[in-house]
Formats: sequence, structure tokens, C-alpha cells
Amino acid sequence: MNQVLLPPLPPAPKYSMLVISSYIPAGLTSRVHHHSGVEMFYVLDGEQCLETPTQGYPMKKGDVLILPTGLTMQMVVTGTAPRRALAAVIYDAAQPSTTPTENAPPLIPCK
Repeated sequence: MNQVLLPPLPPAPKYSMLVISSYIPAGLTSRVHHHSGVEMFYVLDGEQCLETPTQGYPMKKGDVLILPTGLTMQMVVTGTAPRRALAAVIYDAAQPSTTPTENAPPLIPCK
């Protein structure tokens, strides 16, 4: 069994977890956003790029990525096939799990 270490969770008296299953056609993107907690991605099919202000993270089937709290991001489906993935956000229950990022810094695409 593989173990995945999470970055530190935000300090909170109570946590919630949002679990997402998604199917997104090739060429589409998410809105630019950030989470009030740690996010984990697992790609089931297809390819994606997770663009952030510091780096682009290319991901393909079977890849896992864990991101720290508050990181501005945009997911871009790359390749020619739809992307299917699972994601989970563990966050401060007193905060929204996801917030659109206004005036985001430039995001770095995957190479």
C-alpha cells in the first residue's frame, strides 16, 4: 500500500472534505481559483496541466499531485482525449472549500 504525505493543514477547530469526480473534455479549463485547504488530484484517464504562479504540473493517467492550502491554480485539459480525475480538498470547515481568485498573478503553463 502506498502512502501519500499531506502538506500541513490550515489551523482550524473543525475540518471538512470535498471529494470531486470529474469528466472534462479536451481543451477546456477550470476557472482560476484557490482552496482553503490541501488538495489532492488523481488522474484516471487523459491528461491535464495544473497551472500555478510558480510552476506548471503536467499530469497523465495514474499521476497524483498534492497542493498546499491557498495556491492559485487553473486546470487545463491537454491532449486529445477527455480527462477523468478524482480530487479531494481537506479544508477549514468554517471557510468555503473553493474561491475564485481575483487579480491572479500570471500562471505558468506546462511545457
